[in-house]
Amino acid sequence: MNGVLRITGGRKLEGTVTPIPNKNSLVAVLPASILTNETITYKNVPGTSDVVKILQILKLLGAEVDQSVEGEIKINCSGVKRYRVDQTLGGQFRASLMFAGPLLARFGVAEIPLPGGCDLGMRSISAHLDSFKKAGVKFEYVEGYVKFTAPKKLMKSFDIWQLEASVTASENLMMYAAGTNSDFVIIDAACEPHVSELLRMIKSMGAEIDGIGSNRVTIKGKKKLGGAVYEPGPDFVDVAGLIVAAVVTDGKIRIKGANIPEIVNGMINWFELFNIKIDREGWDLIVSKNGELVIDTVNSGVPLAAPGLPKLYPRPWPGFPVDAIPVMAVLASKTKGRLLLKNWMYESGLEFVRELNAMGADIFVSDPERVIVTGPVKFKGGVIVSPSVIQACKAIFIAALCDPVTTEIHGVDILRRRYPNVFETYTRLGAIIERVDD
Repeated sequence: MNGVLRITGGRKLEGTVTPIPNKNSLVAVLPASILTNETITYKNVPGTSDVVKILQILKLLGAEVDQSVEGEIKINCSGVKRYRVDQTLGGQFRASLMFAGPLLARFGVAEIPLPGGCDLGMRSISAHLDSFKKAGVKFEYVEGYVKFTAPKKLMKSFDIWQLEASVTASENLMMYAAGTNSDFVIIDAACEPHVSELLRMIKSMGAEIDGIGSNRVTIKGKKKLGGAVYEPGPDFVDVAGLIVAAVVTDGKIRIKGANIPEIVNGMINWFELFNIKIDREGWDLIVSKNGELVIDTVNSGVPLAAPGLPKLYPRPWPGFPVDAIPVMAVLASKTKGRLLLKNWMYESGLEFVRELNAMGADIFVSDPERVIVTGPVKFKGGVIVSPSVIQACKAIFIAALCDPVTTEIHGVDILRRRYPNVFETYTRLGAIIERVDD
């Protein structure tokens, strides 16, 4: 595993920070450029490894990619003549699957390598296959690829009730629908902020779309879509991590541009239950402790699993986001009392608590999907090997910042896949971080 950091904790994190743009929106909106022969301009694009790989795939397919302006990308796909995604690149990350919808819309066929990515349980592509199948798309496995083939003549309209509210399956189907001349009604559609951002971009390209932000979306597609200008919103998972980092280090952080109610209010409802102070000032959030971290299990209205045992579990949007669950284990470890955390979405999504326990946490594993966190504890540091899961590594990283001990974390470079400047960002806030493998 790549990357070794030595972190000396116990420093209050203070200052101003801008969260990264929403990476999960970019993995869909960048492939969506294939839906048009006109240029799409993307602003405020971070240099995450997924973005780099997506741009490489687009170039190999024949797209022109202009990165002459820092942080801005212009993509023109008028020269795209191929529908097979490079196997070496595409097999490295799950976002390569997002080329299926736009390539199907453009060519009627798409060949996508079986994707890799974070080790998070049985994340099959069944939701994608189910949604495409209901749209008449056939698929077969051929030499490490999934080959999707659209019907030669599409029906005038499709009513598709998805098997689950999968974000990427919804986005894939939405991109396919937008590039056809058919009408689609998608029921139990994912409605996370990045899904809404994709739909708004496609709508600006000329598709007729109703129901953005809901779980029932109607799309009247067009074979000829136009260009667009797109800029992603803040990554709400990064916002969650910054909120936790501020309070577990007894610090105070201003998070610029994060006061967008439709993105953060659901999370703030939960954070305030922990007695966290979150002030809104213009577009910014100002985060600090409001005294002792504790959940009032009697008067707050928090959901309970048993008397005195609050529970938190992820739900599809607008419920609590699953990617923010790991940092909540760190917050609960610094909070007086107990918290039941449940992750029913990923079978191995809570395995990282073993590493937190090795650092001094008090977390009882009830079963692979449920743990009970007891706090407050003092983390004791040590040498830790991070799991190959981005948000698990983020939780371990934040835990290492809490107390005046030294923690050596191996395998931290996975964080840069989503947060390319994460170590520099936290250093500016006051963290003591030393790279020891260079």
